[in-house]
Amino acid sequence: MTKEEIIATNSKLIWFIANKFYGVDKEDLYQTGVKAILDAYEKYDPREGAKFSTFAYKAIYGAMYKLANQRLLKVSRDIVKLKKNIEKAREMLSQKYGHEASNQEIAAFLEISIEDIELALASFENLVSLDADQKSERSLSEIIPDQNKNNLDDKILINDSMATLDDFEKDIINLRYFHDLTQAETAKVLNTSQVKVSRYEKRSLTKMRDYINL
Repeated sequence: MTKEEIIATNSKLIWFIANKFYGVDKEDLYQTGVKAILDAYEKYDPREGAKFSTFAYKAIYGAMYKLANQRLLKVSRDIVKLKKNIEKAREMLSQKYGHEASNQEIAAFLEISIEDIELALASFENLVSLDADQKSERSLSEIIPDQNKNNLDDKILINDSMATLDDFEKDIINLRYFHDLTQAETAKVLNTSQVKVSRYEKRSLTKMRDYINL
């Protein structure tokens, strides 16, 4: 098959996988998938028994996952501090003006640029999030997926707890809870066994929970 034929035949698969990711440009993901499918075609050996679609899925997802991780926004302490100041200023100005303060009004009050305001706010869109009262008895594995109901401190806390994990553990938590893969799918992406995924997932959740409960 020519490169064009390979891409055309697998285009739907590439888009299907790309749509599993959020916060990354879909076209960038697609182009990454195209490169991955061509590379997979070159490396594929039917004698190993695996279907090409299975082999290709793993290659495409792995490449897109790497791209997504590289694009994750790393929020500095200065940005965290600025975000808190913005929220305090918004509350105070809203009470003063009788309406919700705009970003422009907050920027003028804090004597910083509107670009800095927008950057600080946008920085938190991709933060790993946590929806839980620290006194809650729910398990961390139940809490992690609830990404749309969180306050700032919880988001920072869960992000910090992820820092206690090694790279392999982070990959497992990201794939399981933020990309909604099963343990079997996670094992395929990471080229390991489902048993190992299960064992490391439990260990990672325990480490994160211990950090949060300090």
